[in-house]
Amino acid sequence: MKHQLLIAALLVAFPGMLSAQQSGTVSSADQNLEQGRAMIREGRLEVIRSELHFTEAEASAFWPIYGQYRDEIDAIQDRYAAMVRDYLKRYEAADLTDEYADELMATFFSTRRGRLDVQEKYLPRFRAVLPARKVARLFQLEHKISAEIDAELALVVPLVDPT
Repeated sequence: MKHQLLIAALLVAFPGMLSAQQSGTVSSADQNLEQGRAMIREGRLEVIRSELHFTEAEASAFWPIYGQYRDEIDAIQDRYAAMVRDYLKRYEAADLTDEYADELMATFFSTRRGRLDVQEKYLPRFRAVLPARKVARLFQLEHKISAEIDAELALVVPLVDPT
């Protein structure tokens, strides 16, 4: 699979973001993050194209729906990215309070629930234009890509110090 492109994009985006956060150049961090996210979006499209082997009819029906789906998922991911950026700033400033930890967890769970809600919303739409096995593979690919990104994030985002 071509997921290595996605991971490479993430590795380009987040270390740059972390170092920019540490040096206080937030606009540079945001720029690195946006470049990485654009690469991830493009890589995700390539993976979907190459792994689902659409017929012309399937492709013409699928891509507009997938575009809407990604817009909704990306809006949720924007909230998640903002949460990570804010967390990194506060972590570096040693400004992690119990109240902030509660906010952090609420945002984390909200974004996870939001992703599932959008996936459930689009399931019948995808099923209307694709066979069930292709829809299952689509969601497997989406999950796999997200899991790989989450694993890479887990390597670079520091844990909350409980003391």
